[in-house]
Amino acid sequence: MATGKAEQISSEIDTPFLYMNDRPVLAYSLGAFMHCHDIDGIIVVVSRERAESVLGMVQMLGFSKVKKIVVGGARRAASMAAGLAHVDDEVEWVCIHDASRPMLNADLISETIKTARRHGSGVAAVELTDPVVEARKQVLETRLDPAGRLWSVISPQTYSREVLIQAYPAAAKQRKNHADDLEAMMSVGIQPRLVPAGGLSIRIGSTADLAPVQALMK
Repeated sequence: MATGKAEQISSEIDTPFLYMNDRPVLAYSLGAFMHCHDIDGIIVVVSRERAESVLGMVQMLGFSKVKKIVVGGARRAASMAAGLAHVDDEVEWVCIHDASRPMLNADLISETIKTARRHGSGVAAVELTDPVVEARKQVLETRLDPAGRLWSVISPQTYSREVLIQAYPAAAKQRKNHADDLEAMMSVGIQPRLVPAGGLSIRIGSTADLAPVQALMK
């Protein structure tokens, strides 16, 4: 998934197409999926303006598992439905990843797939070990879960194709604009199974995130 507001640093800058070291941010995720033996094919969902440049990148870097480059919609739900429309009927499991998270490796992808096959879903997550609080005007009101078992849900996330289509139906009138994939899947009765992701949690949400990600990549 390389479209939508979550994949932008600003309204003018698409995060997946910023260059980090010697290649676009999107290329790092595609490289991880290319090297994952559990992945048979890749569908890239992008804006209409970026489709041609992604095709050029795929050809130049030899990402042979990319089967389709699909134009997404204005909202996440529309983009997901567009991508799912190009997944072959015989496919059982679909692994979703956001291109703004380039800190990814093949092992984590495989672990979400293995967990999904066993439990029905596999969702990468990072445990928050520091205290998490609710505050108003910088004044602490409530500490959440003092036992310290809070998690930040990230991607990749693996679910069955069947339940993804239930959450993101092809017909726009039947579709709900969920805040994220986790909410969408819970709406169709999936109880997400978390997969600890270690330190692979950084999402590029601002230009300030670029330097630490570049350093970790090196």
